Amino acid sequence: MVRNKIELNFGNPEHGWLPVEFKYAEFELNFDASDAPKIPTDLLCECLVSILKGLETKMYWFLEPGHYLFEFIPNGKEIDLLISASNDSILKQKEVHKISGSYDSIILPMYRTLKKFNTIKFNELDWEKIDRVKLDELTELINKRKTAYNNGYK
Repeated sequence: MVRNKIELNFGNPEHGWLPVEFKYAEFELNFDASDAPKIPTDLLCECLVSILKGLETKMYWFLEPGHYLFEFIPNGKEIDLLISASNDSILKQKEVHKISGSYDSIILPMYRTLKKFNTIKFNELDWEKIDRVKLDELTELINKRKTAYNNGYK
């Protein structure tokens, strides 16, 4: 059975805005995320660290005034990703899409996008690079998972 994988792409940030393209099967989101009040690329990195540790976690893509909420929920060997949207407030959210998938279909594509993003040259006044310590922790967890998988542990 061929499983779909998340496709996450970032454009070049400008003046605190990051173009984001998110795809999964027939579902697609295109939006510009704000770096205020928190930088969502850092939040995504923190979420991936948490989910790899088996913790439920969530992050916001701020759109000013609205947002998209990504909730990562461990579900056995799978991961559920619930995507909600709001036009104005955290209190008024509606579920947009639910994805259930594996580490390979959800976590790995997002990790690769973050790693690639941190190598792109852009003006750091437009957007900050992902916190190096957080990204190193994520890379270490990914490498441990890869080593365990290669040694026959899942």
